[in-house]
Amino acid sequence: MRLTDPVSSVMRSPVITIDKGSEVGEALELMEREGINHLVVTSGDRVVGVVSVRDIMEGLGSSRFGKIPARRIYVSSVMTEPPITIEVNNSIREAIETMLSKGISSLPVIDDGQLAGIVTETDLIRYMDRDDDISGLVKADHPKVMPTDRIVHARNIMLERGARILPVVDQGKLVGLVTEISLAKAFYDIREEIDPTYMDNVARRVLVEDIMVEAPKKAVKGQRLKAVRDLFVKTGLPAIPVVGEDNSVVGVISRKSLLRLLL
Repeated sequence: MRLTDPVSSVMRSPVITIDKGSEVGEALELMEREGINHLVVTSGDRVVGVVSVRDIMEGLGSSRFGKIPARRIYVSSVMTEPPITIEVNNSIREAIETMLSKGISSLPVIDDGQLAGIVTETDLIRYMDRDDDISGLVKADHPKVMPTDRIVHARNIMLERGARILPVVDQGKLVGLVTEISLAKAFYDIREEIDPTYMDNVARRVLVEDIMVEAPKKAVKGQRLKAVRDLFVKTGLPAIPVVGEDNSVVGVISRKSLLRLLL
């Protein structure tokens, strides 16, 4: 891969899309089934937005939808519009720079006004061939949560700190992982299954240990970049916890940090 190559050389096609009138539960099911975190939103044959699992997590856990059941919350109400896109002949460098400057992790690719493909951070970092020690890329001050913390607290930390994952620690050791989709699914279930009168109270009682991913994938301090790159490609995670030899969490490495190395 050369940075001057057109983005069409690395994009994926066909693109998995969802109609703006679909309910958010359909979007979550599609994301989980396909192992992706974003969907291009369409209306007829037009691209009108992009919806991410983070958009859904933020919306379902917010007060702006009041006590509306999840099945009555639609993609159109949580998607980002208008979508940030890139033209099929623009360079890979332009795609990377756009993702980094806009803080996004996918770009719909447009050809003559029509959706031609999509390019994601994962599509790009798979071409990274550097093999340095990862230590310089580990963010040591990344937020963490405990198993007994509430999921509303975990959601607030994610949104306030811009975190995409939260390592779950017990006495400093990694015991689980909170992801955007695990939180989104938890808030979806609360909205669907709980009487609206008690919805807020129930949400405040659900603990991190009830929804966390157990035995999560992790990187090890001092590991090489290529091994971590392969872990990102395999898991699709936006960030991965990094542990020491004793399984204590020393920080987190993000997919974006690898993306920057391509420039």
